[in-house]
Amino acid sequence: MGLRVIAALIDAGAEVSVLVLPENEEKLGTLRRHVRLIAGDVWNSASLKGRSRGYGAVVHLVGSIRAQPERGLTFQQLNLVSARNAIGMAISDGTPYFVLLSAASNPPGISGEYLRSKREAETYLKGSGLRWSIVRAPLLFDREQRGGSIYNLMSHVGALPLLRVFTGSTAPLVVDVAARGIAQIALQPELPRSRNYYARELRRLGKLKRERADSQPQQRKGRSVPAQLLDEEVPFGWTPTRPPNDDE
Repeated sequence: MGLRVIAALIDAGAEVSVLVLPENEEKLGTLRRHVRLIAGDVWNSASLKGRSRGYGAVVHLVGSIRAQPERGLTFQQLNLVSARNAIGMAISDGTPYFVLLSAASNPPGISGEYLRSKREAETYLKGSGLRWSIVRAPLLFDREQRGGSIYNLMSHVGALPLLRVFTGSTAPLVVDVAARGIAQIALQPELPRSRNYYARELRRLGKLKRERADSQPQQRKGRSVPAQLLDEEVPFGWTPTRPPNDDE
């Protein structure tokens, strides 16, 4: 998911900085040529000092549905501590806007601790004093993955006017659409009011961006992300930069 959102931000013309451990830089693949790399570890608050200073927004996509308690990787550590450290970075550095990727519901077969840790991260953000957007994403899927056609059908059914009232926030969503939607949430021209976003808004923003791109000449060819470079377990956070406006 992280790499796709970065690609969507780049395609939208944003200047993007990626907070990443040096040993994980290779996982960015060709995207490294289009972003600024900043060394930092979201599980080490000391390493984040000053990393977001002068930035317009922090977008936090770190987390996992797979806990490994024997290694100290609990849901609290993966989803809450990482978010808490990134929020603390934004507060101390004076970054006014924070976008948090959360979840609409608990994935099938996953411990309830996963969703609980996400909700605790949301609560922490809401009490931080930052302006925030919380993205309560549904199950995300790639059409090319195994079972993608079934998820695609479920996504279309969930978007039907008569059904989306009941399933619109939890019906599966194409990951590329969600990524473009998150990019649009991060790149709002003015500091937005704090609010939650659900699948309906992600679908609208993601498709709106695609429609605009299809109607304009392509100026950034070659920046799409090859499927083999997408690693859903890449442990990094990143900040799309927006140079300070001297008039603000």
